[in-house]
Amino acid sequence: MIDGREFVEWIATEYEPSVHIGTGAGHYTRQPGEPSIDLYGVADMACVLFTIGELRPNDEQREEWAAAFRALQGPDGLFVEQVPTHHPLHSTAFTMAAMELLGLRPIPPPTFATEWSEPSAVGPALDRLDWRSAVYSGSHEGAAMGAIATLQPTIGTAAWFDAYFTSLDARLDPTTGMHGVDKPAAGDTDQIGGSFHYAFLYDWHHRLMAHPEARIDAILGLQRDDGVWADDNPLWLTLDAVYLLARAVERSGHRRPDVEAAVRRAVLAVEERAVQPSRRDAAFGWYLGAHSLTAAVSILAEGQRFLGQQAICTDRPLRLVLDRRPFI
Repeated sequence: MIDGREFVEWIATEYEPSVHIGTGAGHYTRQPGEPSIDLYGVADMACVLFTIGELRPNDEQREEWAAAFRALQGPDGLFVEQVPTHHPLHSTAFTMAAMELLGLRPIPPPTFATEWSEPSAVGPALDRLDWRSAVYSGSHEGAAMGAIATLQPTIGTAAWFDAYFTSLDARLDPTTGMHGVDKPAAGDTDQIGGSFHYAFLYDWHHRLMAHPEARIDAILGLQRDDGVWADDNPLWLTLDAVYLLARAVERSGHRRPDVEAAVRRAVLAVEERAVQPSRRDAAFGWYLGAHSLTAAVSILAEGQRFLGQQAICTDRPLRLVLDRRPFI
């Protein structure tokens, strides 16, 4: 069993104050010690606090959160980082999804989406992405389109999503059950990261993401002996893989004991690399520390949902934000 109670308490009593700026609720920087609010501080802390059950603002605090989000939005509706680290569509979808946790919507609405807001434009927009060597980074844009369309119902019509998922299905490799073209027969981590971003949209819209058995086989085969899937991305890529494995096995039942063992190894690896007190400064003290914390608590939440609270103990059940709305 992993006892996550002290980690959750540390987040609420030590980390949250270290990235909170001023007196207004929702005003967060992206790493301890930074002087101004940032998108991957405000939005990430909304995700983190929701996951651990600490996002419970009163009306005044909710308006303070809204003010923080407004300060990050450009006139075209895009949400803007001070120092760019992600595609602008990812930043915008991530922020819109964080706002949804608080019952907020962007004002003005995203006028930037006009170039792909019609069903006939969805396929060409996805065609422009690199499905050979950059499925993961491309999914930041492609999945953000789907999330924005979900969160902005004037875009996300039934016809729009029919076109969207038809285009995604065409790039789903039956050999690996993951998205990508001209990929290795056994799959690669680029596909794991990319397919995850589309998988939660399939799940949200009750669409079948085909070939779950092949997906399970490929992802299990790519897990390293130390429990993670990439040493240079031990948190986010682990979340991607754990989510894909857990959701696929719940549909198919294929190799469930192997999947349970793989998820346990992954959660233990994250606990060793990031959750342990001696590792927290390195894991969460850098310029995307709050974003890394979102990944860590999300891994624990999905692991707890899949393996049970007897495997990952917290005082209150953790809640994966993807079960509330489709983007992370």
